[in-house]
Amino acid sequence: MKPNLEDISSSFPRRQILKIALTFVTGLTTTSLVSFFMTKSSKPAQAIVVQRPNEFELEGQGTHIKYSILNQVPQLDYRTKNIYEHFSGDQIETLATDIGTLITVIISRPPNPDLGGNIVKLSFLLPIINLAIGSRESPVQTEAILTTERTSGFIRTPLFGQLQSYQTIVLRGTARYR
Repeated sequence: MKPNLEDISSSFPRRQILKIALTFVTGLTTTSLVSFFMTKSSKPAQAIVVQRPNEFELEGQGTHIKYSILNQVPQLDYRTKNIYEHFSGDQIETLATDIGTLITVIISRPPNPDLGGNIVKLSFLLPIINLAIGSRESPVQTEAILTTERTSGFIRTPLFGQLQSYQTIVLRGTARYR
């Protein structure tokens, strides 16, 4: 049953509270997804308030990823045995999809793009997670994909065949609200 403000008397203070609270904002940094369950009985309406995490620490197969949003600016640290890279702001591409938010960064480019080489990208999915108010973290499991793309550059002849190859990484960790 959908909440209907018409079912509550206009003199009722609860109507004003519900009117204000029915507006919600979504996104990884928001503390405002509000759900209301209201029956047509005389029982008071219940509000369930949840938070969305704004920090994720993920690990798997020798890969460590820390992704956070600080002052609405995304930050990402990527670490393996041989690599440490920090990304911020526009260096991080985000795409909201039906299966979660896809985060992508470019890990490496060819030293001389004119000669071609490999471009390596890291992409991973952040699932939707609701944290109850008072709960600051939750376990999370997701997947990452390292994509290696062969490029020919401007000097060489075009490449043929499959130009992208993939390595998947199972990631486990913690989603937090800070």
